[in-house]
Amino acid sequence: MADERRVNLTKVIAADLLSHLWLVVLIFMVLASAIAVVYSSHQNRLYIGHWEELRQQRDELKLEARHLLVEEMALAQHSRIERIAKEQLLMKRPSTIKEIAVSLN
Repeated sequence: MADERRVNLTKVIAADLLSHLWLVVLIFMVLASAIAVVYSSHQNRLYIGHWEELRQQRDELKLEARHLLVEEMALAQHSRIERIAKEQLLMKRPSTIKEIAVSLN
């Protein structure tokens, strides 16, 4: 009687899984969806971090551009250019006798 009651558990489990195949597919789909959500969240965090780095770099570049603009304005002052022309290049303003007017007509 004990031999008659022996059941192969592997066959029973396989038969049960095959009879409920839609449930097995559904479980795998839920797991795949969960993995996709985790991957998507991870990628989103990476992109947000990269975006923040780019924003910080943009702000630094804007600040550098402002500093360069102020420096350009300081270097382009008429009085400074005139002083350098007189002191370093030994230039002087020509006298009115030596001036020549050019007409385009």
